[in-house]
Amino acid sequence: MKLIERELGLEIELKESRVSVLVIEDFRQRLSLVNQLFAQTSSQDSAWILVEDEKSFDISKKCEIILEPFSVDLNSRKIISKLFQEITERADEEFYEEGLMLHSQISAYLEQLLEKLPYPIAYSSAWDLNNVLKMYGVKLSEDCEDQFDMLCSYIKLLSQICGTEIFILVNMKSFFTETQISELYKMASYGKMYLVLIEFSVDSHR
Repeated sequence: MKLIERELGLEIELKESRVSVLVIEDFRQRLSLVNQLFAQTSSQDSAWILVEDEKSFDISKKCEIILEPFSVDLNSRKIISKLFQEITERADEEFYEEGLMLHSQISAYLEQLLEKLPYPIAYSSAWDLNNVLKMYGVKLSEDCEDQFDMLCSYIKLLSQICGTEIFILVNMKSFFTETQISELYKMASYGKMYLVLIEFSVDSHR
């Protein structure tokens, strides 16, 4: 699998459980290349394409680009949407009758409550577990030791919940130690991920 920038002819070879590093020392090219790659991962057109065996793939469905470690959100819309989908599927498969019983109890409660009021009141009788999950603030725990731990948790969640395969990290060697970067490499290897580091200088601590 390859990430290719067609205008400059850049090619990044992607191998499962391996780390690919692209160093962009020309500051005039950094913004353009990273911005175009970010646009492509956000379903916008750019010069970047993802190719394997002469077939092109939708980068936005396979890749996640992380521009800096402080913006990662374990409860991003993408993650929560997939989490709720997984919960509702599990509920339908294993707790269907319990869901119907709960819905019946809530409907009976509403009927008793609303009939006490002197107003004509209507409400939706449809059972929607998503609304229940939102109402109770169901979300992923953010109990992380530090920003590096948060970054690792974010990558793991995107891989496990959203099926993201390729992670592109920009200038991370400026934020983390050599030991931490090594931990990222190990995580990619164990998780069978494709990890790409885009760095702005070859003169790093590695």
